[in-house]
Amino acid sequence: MKILSLFEPIRAELELVEERLHQAVEVEDSQLREILLYILGSGGKRIRPALVVLASKFHDSDMEQVLPLAAAVELLHTATLVHDDLLDGSVLRRGNPTLNANLGTGVAILVGDYLFARAADLAAATDSVPVVSIFARALMTICSGELKQVFDQGRSRRTKEDYYQSTYSKTASLFAASTEAGALLSGASPPTVQALRDYGHNLGMGFQIVDDILDFTGDEKELGKPIGSDLRQGTITLPLLLFLETHPEVGVLPSIFEEEQGREERIQSLVDMVSDSSAIGSAREAAERFTVESKEAIQNLSPTEYRQVMLDLADYLLERRL
Repeated sequence: MKILSLFEPIRAELELVEERLHQAVEVEDSQLREILLYILGSGGKRIRPALVVLASKFHDSDMEQVLPLAAAVELLHTATLVHDDLLDGSVLRRGNPTLNANLGTGVAILVGDYLFARAADLAAATDSVPVVSIFARALMTICSGELKQVFDQGRSRRTKEDYYQSTYSKTASLFAASTEAGALLSGASPPTVQALRDYGHNLGMGFQIVDDILDFTGDEKELGKPIGSDLRQGTITLPLLLFLETHPEVGVLPSIFEEEQGREERIQSLVDMVSDSSAIGSAREAAERFTVESKEAIQNLSPTEYRQVMLDLADYLLERRL
C-alpha cells in the first residue's frame, strides 16, 4: 500500500495543506522563494500534517484552524531537517543535495531560521493559545534533544535510556504534538486528547526505530543517503546498542570515533556485523511494541474511517522500506 492511497479519506484536506505550504513560501525575494520551493519539493510524505488532520476528525473542527496548524508542523519539521543536515555535515537527503551542500552554512542556518519563524506564524493563525503552547514546547524539546545529541557525539557509553529519550525529543515529540494539537482544535475531551497524544508519541517512537534499522539494512538508493550515516555522524542507535549487549568483545567504537585512518572500512565492517546479527530482529521487536501501543491508545475512540487510517498508518510505518 502506498501512503497516498492510505491517506485517501483526507486527500482533499492534504491538498489544501499543500496549498498553504506553497502560499507560506511565496516570498518576495525570488532567490529565497526558489530555495524554499526546492526544500518543500524534496519528497516528504507529509505524515505530520496528516496526523493533525486525522486527530481533528473525531469531533467537528474548523478547517481554517486545522489547515494552518498542519502546514505549521510540516514547516517546523522541514526546518529541523535543514539544521540537522548542517550539523551532521550531510550532503544528501532523499537522494537530493542538501541545502548546506549547495549553498553553504550561512544560508542553511538562515533558511532554517526563516522556516521556524514562518511555522510559528502559521501556528499563531489557529488563534489557540494552548495549541501555540504545544507547538512551542515541541520546538524546545526538539532543539534540546539535538543539542544533547551534539554534546554526546562520539560517546561510546550511550545507554538505551539515552537512546529512547533522544528518539522522543527528535521525532516522537512532534508526532505527539501534531495529534494532541489537532485533537484540541476539534474540542475533544481531555481523555480523547490524551489518547491521540499517546498514539502520536508511540507512533513516532516506532517510526524512528524503523529508520534506525534501515540505516543498517536499507538500500542506499532507496534511502537517498549512505548506509551507516548515523555511525559516520557519531550517533549510536538502538540496533548498535543491542548488538553491543550481545557482543561486548567488539571494541571498535573508540577507533571509529577517534582514529581517521581506516575509519571508513571499520564503519562498513561494523554495519555488516550489526545487519547480520540478531540485534536487527530485537530492534524490530521494539518498533513492533511501540506500534502495538500506538494502536491500543485509540482502540476506544469512535470506529470511524479516520481511526482506521490511523491504525493502518501504524502498520504501514512499521513495514516501510524507506
